[in-house]
Amino acid sequence: MTDDFSAEDWLQQAVEASNDGRHTEARTAFTRALALDPALGEAHLGLGLSYMATRDFAEAVAPLRAAAATPDAPALWQACLAQGLYMTGDFAGCAEAFERAAALEPLATNARLTHARARTFATMIEGSVEAALERYAALAGEGAEDIEVIAREAFAILGVFGHAEAAAALGAWRLARQPDDQIQAYLLQAVSGAAVDRAPPAYVEAHFDSFADKFDHQLVNLLNYRAPERMAELVARHVGSFGAILDLGCGTGLSAPALAQFGGHLTGVDLSGAMLDHARARGGYDALVQGEAIAFLTDHPGAFDLIFAADMVIYFGDLSDLFRAAAGALRPGGLFTLSTESGTGTWTLLSSGRFAHADAYVAQAAGAGWTLLDQESLALRHEGTAPVQGSLHVFQKSI
Repeated sequence: MTDDFSAEDWLQQAVEASNDGRHTEARTAFTRALALDPALGEAHLGLGLSYMATRDFAEAVAPLRAAAATPDAPALWQACLAQGLYMTGDFAGCAEAFERAAALEPLATNARLTHARARTFATMIEGSVEAALERYAALAGEGAEDIEVIAREAFAILGVFGHAEAAAALGAWRLARQPDDQIQAYLLQAVSGAAVDRAPPAYVEAHFDSFADKFDHQLVNLLNYRAPERMAELVARHVGSFGAILDLGCGTGLSAPALAQFGGHLTGVDLSGAMLDHARARGGYDALVQGEAIAFLTDHPGAFDLIFAADMVIYFGDLSDLFRAAAGALRPGGLFTLSTESGTGTWTLLSSGRFAHADAYVAQAAGAGWTLLDQESLALRHEGTAPVQGSLHVFQKSI
């Protein structure tokens, strides 16, 4: 590549790199093409799609918007912008972009269904939950999803993007229709700012039973969750092997491969029977038990050398009882490693139903009898348009 490269030359290089999955290189080439020809719509589009491919949705919007604004932009370019806006939570803008695309040519089925969702969510945010749901089927047409599915997913999406008032109104609508729904009852408390200090076990069990089949794909493949591997690396800095290990809140067994390096007897405990079925199929455990975390710890005094809690304490606000129970279940000198979502003050109930904790509060909750061996801040996973920041902690019980 030389200074003789034209905008079209850089565009060709960018497209080839993008097709090969070399997105950083592609973005550089798209940017150089645009420096030479700012009106090159294909380069704006390619740059936006490159960001979309790596789930950098917020960065994708500006180039996709520029592509859609070029003269004679085809319907597909408007639809690409609409998808980027949807992924950043701009549902009104998404619906408008799809409507511009539809004015040029009929929307494909998937685009029509996404448009219907976006317009429905936007109407909810404007304050008309029932009106939005009543209009959904007409907007979606053939292939319209069940209204309960739309309402459930709208509740989660509105909460993620900070539309607490709309989410609360929708949650109340859902709970009125299904008053025995343990999941919705708790999540309505969360988005309404209720004074709750832990997620009810009935909610945790029901939520993860319903989520088990798609848990690994969503958490690892879509949200880039890697906490267990990094937690195990922090533990290995201090101790190389353990006789008895407890994977507390083991879920589908994502932590088992990372824990295999330590040897010893591995027990997994979780409230969800469906999640345990997946852990059993994955393998790596010597025992799997369905049970509540604190109750299990209390019933197994001095049984473990390492307690590993990845993405588990986020369902507790007040951590003092959990630390006391962990201390009782560990042998002298044993380790307790856990991940937390970053918060301020002490702990905060999030609209997701999870809890965020300040690092200083975690150390305070541990109290006397523990030494903090290691701590690291990192992005736990992605959610909405941004990474979820958190911390990994490694505590040692006093000898």
